[in-house]
Amino acid sequence: MTRRCFFVQEVASDTRIFDLPPPLSRQLEGVLRARVGESIELLDGQGSAWACVITGIRRGSVSVSLIGKLERPTCESPLAIVLGIGIVRSDTMDLVVRQATEMGVLRLAFFRALRSQYGLRGRPAEKKMERWSKIANEAICQCGRTKRLEIEIFEDLGHFLTSFEGDERAAEHTLKIFALEHESGEGLKNLRSQAGPDIHRVLAALGPEGGWDKVESSALIGAGFKPVSLGPRTLRLETAAVALISSIQLLWGDMEDALFYGSSEDSPEARS
Repeated sequence: MTRRCFFVQEVASDTRIFDLPPPLSRQLEGVLRARVGESIELLDGQGSAWACVITGIRRGSVSVSLIGKLERPTCESPLAIVLGIGIVRSDTMDLVVRQATEMGVLRLAFFRALRSQYGLRGRPAEKKMERWSKIANEAICQCGRTKRLEIEIFEDLGHFLTSFEGDERAAEHTLKIFALEHESGEGLKNLRSQAGPDIHRVLAALGPEGGWDKVESSALIGAGFKPVSLGPRTLRLETAAVALISSIQLLWGDMEDALFYGSSEDSPEARS
């Protein structure tokens, strides 16, 4: 039977029996009706998974016995994808968080674009971060990843762009792109021919509903981002996000073997 999977800040690997955090304890006891003897899986967000058994349930407190570290194949993408998105309505951003997590994005950043209806700061931003972290953690457990999705909120596009200043990784083996509506940008297939296959990191940006303002497009180009097209149709933001991430993973990430060869054993490299 498949074990239920949960995120914790850390696993007390040096202690055989330990108490789970209160929020998780309340979820297991009050919502999921967990029972003593039930097996669960804990993720520490750093790439490790642990098998545990529930040993005690008291009011608001659940204790577990640590069985051991689980060894399983990683499904983390070898390509580091950073996706920046102009803030849109809440339900759309919730969906983007889930889909980006499932598609293997490493870092997700939201910022107020010039055509965004509102920004996020203070307590509203904190509440959103809590919600998005919960959504991302659930998606990670569902899709088999083990590393926590990094989520950030920036005041505007300028602050998002300056977050890469002084980052040596942003120059070497890195591709910077931003999506434009319709066919006004470079085709991603053509861009692969220009950039080559040796890309380790992709910094990508999507505008809000209504697209980029000309000032923002100029700022992105000035920061070294290349405009790309996602085709002739007008896409909703959540659709554009999946299309962009899928294309990136297909051209430089871990989706090529899965789509064309079924497994790494069938890839051209394995057969050569």
